[in-house]
Amino acid sequence: MTEEKKKILFIVNPKAGITPKSKVVIELLAGNIIPSSKFIPEVVFTERIGHATDLAKDAVVRGVDIVVASGGDGTVNEIASALVNTDIPLGILPAGSGNGLARSLGISMNYALALRTIIRGKTKMMDVVNVNDNMYTSIAGIGFDAFVAQKFAESSIRGMISYMQIILNEFSNYKPCTYSLIIDGVHIEKQALMIIFANGNQFGFNTRIAPDAKVDDGLIDICVVRKMPVSQLLITGYHLMKGTPEKTGYAEYFKGRNIQIRNITDPLMNIDGEPKIMKSPVDISIKPLSLCIIVP
Repeated sequence: MTEEKKKILFIVNPKAGITPKSKVVIELLAGNIIPSSKFIPEVVFTERIGHATDLAKDAVVRGVDIVVASGGDGTVNEIASALVNTDIPLGILPAGSGNGLARSLGISMNYALALRTIIRGKTKMMDVVNVNDNMYTSIAGIGFDAFVAQKFAESSIRGMISYMQIILNEFSNYKPCTYSLIIDGVHIEKQALMIIFANGNQFGFNTRIAPDAKVDDGLIDICVVRKMPVSQLLITGYHLMKGTPEKTGYAEYFKGRNIQIRNITDPLMNIDGEPKIMKSPVDISIKPLSLCIIVP
């Protein structure tokens, strides 16, 4: 009996990262990496914010077998929101600036290798997290992290150099806030430069802010970062790249399943790299093993 071909939909964000990367997808599809004997590929391009979600919802209705996000964490976020609680696996072709979730999962930044991972089709179930009515797969943050995400979104230049330039320009004048948190019923109050609520282990660019975070452990890793002197920025960046931020002395960690931020009115937050205004109070909760993801 002939095996039925799988329908695989590539949703490409042409604005993510470097635009020519979207063309590479087409070239790979036209080559020999995807065997035509096993797959029927389809490629669509997003045209607006939220379009990837609409395309993925349509894919669910049509019974597509695999949906692939070609873009950054924001694109992955949009598509994942349509695939949560379905049995359709999500593949990632990392084409964004930071590619935090892809790196957390060990997916290659090389398109050909990432595509071969998708074709092999090994899957696992992973957690997602809700912030009020918003979902994220990798990282959410409040404070300086969200402020930088907003500046980065406004910049016409992508990549880590642009990200670091924003940090260096804005760090000195940014004032820490006092945050009132309830973590699984326990109240804590912390003055912080930023607080990160991690499902994956990093912002992207291999900067591992929460090195112990796992996408399938049913827990959110909470990293409270105090403001350090400007002279410590480089060493802090070094420890982020090494995955040892606790050695800076400025990072404190907690774990939880349900978190509430009580004392900040309508805060700006970073949701998978995208700045968004949240309504107060902010409720953050884990949704265990609710997304099927393709992994190496």
